[in-house]
Formats: sequence, C-alpha cells, structure tokens
Amino acid sequence: MSHWKAVGCVVAGMIGAVTAVLGQQTLSVNVRMVEVYVSVLDGKGNRVPHLQQSDFEVMEDGARQRIDVFESQAEGMNIALLIDTTGSMMKQLPHVKNAIADLLTVVAAEDSVGLFSFSNRLTALQPFTKDRNAVLSAVLNARPSGQTALYDSLAQLARDLSKDGGKKAILLFTDGLDNASALTIESAVTNVRRIGVPIYTVAQGEVLKDQQVLKRLKEISTATNGVAFEARKADDLREIFTKVGRDLQNLYLLGYYSTNSDPRSEWRRISVRLPGRSSFKLRTKEGYWK
Repeated sequence: MSHWKAVGCVVAGMIGAVTAVLGQQTLSVNVRMVEVYVSVLDGKGNRVPHLQQSDFEVMEDGARQRIDVFESQAEGMNIALLIDTTGSMMKQLPHVKNAIADLLTVVAAEDSVGLFSFSNRLTALQPFTKDRNAVLSAVLNARPSGQTALYDSLAQLARDLSKDGGKKAILLFTDGLDNASALTIESAVTNVRRIGVPIYTVAQGEVLKDQQVLKRLKEISTATNGVAFEARKADDLREIFTKVGRDLQNLYLLGYYSTNSDPRSEWRRISVRLPGRSSFKLRTKEGYWK
C-alpha cells in the first residue's frame, strides 16, 4: 500500500511548503497565503465600518479568488513603531515622543503596540504589548546615537512581522539619509513590496531635501497600502501620528490562496471591489511579487 507523508508545512501569511512523498517520488507544492489590506471610504471621505467578508471581491490577474481569511476593521492588530534614534535626532526626538504619546490614545484597546528603533541596527525597545504605559516608558527612555541603517532595519522588521498571522502595520519615522545599511534602497523597496505589511512613512529634517529618497518612501507606502507623510515642521508630527492611528483602526484584512499557477507570472496584479457599492473608494496594494 502507498502512503502519503506531508512534511514542512508553514503558513504564516506568507510562504509555506508542503512536501509529499509517495514511494520514491517527491511532490513539492508552494502554498502562499496572500494578505491584502483594504481601506474603504464613502463618497464624503468617511471611513466605512462593519463590512463583511461577503461584501468584498478579490481578483488576481483577472481571476476571482476565494477569500479564506477575513478580519474586519474592528479586529485588533499589531502596530510596530519604528523610530529613528540616530545622532541627528537630538532635537527632534522629544517631538517624536510627544507624537507617540498622542498616538497611544487613538489606537484601540485591542491593539498591541511594539516600539523599535534603528541607528546602526534594529533594536526592540518594547515588544508588542497592550500596556500603553510600558510603551510610553520605553519611548521616554530612548536616546539618540549612531548612524542610520534605515533600509536594513525596515526590511528586517517587515520580514519578522510577516511570520505572524493577523493584522499588522509599521509606522516609520526618519529624519536622515541612510548611511549604514548593507541593503540599497532599491533592494529594501523590493523586499517590503514582496512581504506586503502596510508601512506608513513619516519623513522630516534632512531627508526632505532628497527627492529621490522621498519618492522611494512614498513608493514603499503606496505599494503596501500605507500612506507617506512629510513633516515640514515639528508641530506636524502630532497631527500626522494621530491621522495614522485613526487610519489603522479602519483596515480590513483579506487573505486568500492564489489559484494562479503560471510560472512565468512574477508580478501578480490584485484588484479589490465592493460589488453594488460603486460610490465607495478603496485603497489597497496593487499586487505582489511571487
């Protein structure tokens, strides 16, 4: 009698593999849970709550996909705050701390918040927690020093978050140009687009003088269904962080296993619709790299 043995199955929102052995023959099948975050606004620009899985339709390269995972805007999520703590942040860090304090009053009680910093490397200042005081304490204890490894830190954090299921997002703040990463900005963009965790970027200070970097930060946010902001003065930060907090509370998560088996298709285009609700405006990522 022939027996199937499945080994090595890992599905955490990204890539999994199932290997089946039949006699001397081996069959390998890649399993990819594609995560799609969606923001929905009505004709007046107000966020639309209480939509159900049956309201949405997801297409990949023109083919309708079955939605296997759905989390409404009311579900809690993991919010990763990634802040620049390099030496150039001496003057700006107090403003960032105040903005984060405001943000913590906006996010839902069900949300877990983690605080991460980057200078020469990525550092976890506070693991994900629902304890707002713990996050605030970690923020207040942050001290500026070192160079800027922005691209390495962002790619690493997005990769780490992708290993967990459920809704998650990154809020990135930086005021300087990268001078310490092994990755180039092109490689960082490719990495985060492939992973797909929503990334909200906030640029301030020296980085505002480099249009190429600003363009890339906007590309990162747009490709992952985040939003890019530019803080032209310190007072802008509190308003921006509050806007991000409110936007995060209105993200829907749709997950599906792609039926696209074309090996030549490296870039998969995604479209999301709300049939019968043409007046609603949807914001989501345009696709993903296989």
